[in-house]
Amino acid sequence: MSWIHPEEGIRPPASYIPMFEKNGMIAEVDRFIWQESCKILARWKQEGMDLFISINISPRDFYLMDVPAELHRLVREYDLEPAKLRLEITESVMMSNAKAQMETLRALQAAGFFIEMDDFGSGYSSLNLLREMPVDILKVDMVFLKEAGQSMRAEAILEDIIALAGRIGITSLTEGVETKEQYDALLEMGCQMYQGYYFAKPMPVEEFDKLFALEQPSIPQKEQEQEENDE
Repeated sequence: MSWIHPEEGIRPPASYIPMFEKNGMIAEVDRFIWQESCKILARWKQEGMDLFISINISPRDFYLMDVPAELHRLVREYDLEPAKLRLEITESVMMSNAKAQMETLRALQAAGFFIEMDDFGSGYSSLNLLREMPVDILKVDMVFLKEAGQSMRAEAILEDIIALAGRIGITSLTEGVETKEQYDALLEMGCQMYQGYYFAKPMPVEEFDKLFALEQPSIPQKEQEQEENDE
């Protein structure tokens, strides 16, 4: 969740999130972001836009509030399918009280929420986590993609992570896609989803709405008239 600063422009999460996690305000920030995301999803639903939003959940959130209760309250309040509110977590969520956290994630997944493991490979990623954790989408850290062009090891690891995810039934998503060459290479590797500046930079929701509207295929006039006659 980038912050659009009135003077400095777009600020990446890494420039301010650690401060909120340190002072304990991260739960209030995340609760606000989750609610605003649900408001957007509810509006999109009314307008017939079948889209989802991924929200970040900080490891600290699990200690500062009842995360499942908060998420269930939001989807009820805004009449949303849980699958439309996707939950991004990092492997650090499992660094303490792993058994309880695993049960919490399994319960959320069973309730219909999608679980995304963010920045896989950026820390102490364990294959055991992939074996145990209820993960629907694996987001591969952008460092592998950035180094793939110069390092055979990085490219091999990236390709193997994508292949492994596919074999165990997890959707792969690679972060940091900035060029067509990167996209083409990932497509050949079998990557299923992509994220990065090649597609779009962070933007206000109003700009996204306009962009989404422009990307939708229009119905040719003759077909539209035929549909109206059939009605």
